[in-house]
Amino acid sequence: MKENKLNMKKLLCLLAVLVTAVTATVTAADFATVGLDAGYNNYYTVNGVARAENTSYVGFNAIKDVKYADVYVGGTLLPSDNINQSHWVAGLGRSLDLNKTFSLRLTADVTRHQSGDVGIVSSTEAGVKLALNNPYVTPYVRGSFDVDLHQNGFAVGLQRVQKLPYGFTITPAAEYGNFTDYNYWSAKATLARPVGFVTPYAEVGWVNDSFGASKYKFATREFNDAVVVAAGLKLTF
Repeated sequence: MKENKLNMKKLLCLLAVLVTAVTATVTAADFATVGLDAGYNNYYTVNGVARAENTSYVGFNAIKDVKYADVYVGGTLLPSDNINQSHWVAGLGRSLDLNKTFSLRLTADVTRHQSGDVGIVSSTEAGVKLALNNPYVTPYVRGSFDVDLHQNGFAVGLQRVQKLPYGFTITPAAEYGNFTDYNYWSAKATLARPVGFVTPYAEVGWVNDSFGASKYKFATREFNDAVVVAAGLKLTF
C-alpha cells in the first residue's frame, strides 16, 4: 500500500511537470498537436516483450509540421520503486495522398529505452514504418534495429478505428513480429470515448512470444498467451 501511494505521488508530480512543459512548448513552438497520456498497465511492452510490470505511466507527444515533413517527439515515464525507466522518441514523418481514400504514411525515428533496473539493458532503437491509411483497415510494416541489444527485425500489422454509438470508438489491432532471437503474435482492442480534449480509454490484449527471459536480459518475462491490459486518460491540445 505504501509503495502504491509513493508511485501515485510520483505519477502526479510528473504529470504536473509535463503539463507545465507542454503548455510552454505549445506557446513557444506552435506545435500542431500536443498530447498527454497517463494511466496504468500490467505489462509495458516493447516489440512484443515485457519491459516493466504492474506500473503506472505518464507520457507526452508533440508534432510540428515543417515544409516537407512533420517532426514528432515523445516520451513515456514509468515511475516505479522497483523498475524506474523511460522511453524517448524523436522522428520524421511524411504522408502522400494516393487518392481521396488512401494515403501512404512513412515515418523514421530513433527511440531511447532507458532502464533503471540492473536486469534490464538500456538500448537505442532505430525504426521505420510504412502504413496505408484509409477508412477501412490500415495495414502497415515496420522495421526495427536495436544497436545495443543486437535485435533487428520487422513487424506487420493491421488496425481499424470503428465508431460505436454514443461517441465511443473501438480500435482492434493485430501484429506479428520477427526479430533476431524471437518472434511474437499480438492482438488487442482499445475502447475510447472522447469528451472535448480528454479521452478516457481501456485496452485489453493478448501476446504470445518465443522470447527466453532467462537467456536475453532485456525483458522481465516470457509471454505465453498473456493477457495485457491498460487504462488511462489522454489529453490533446
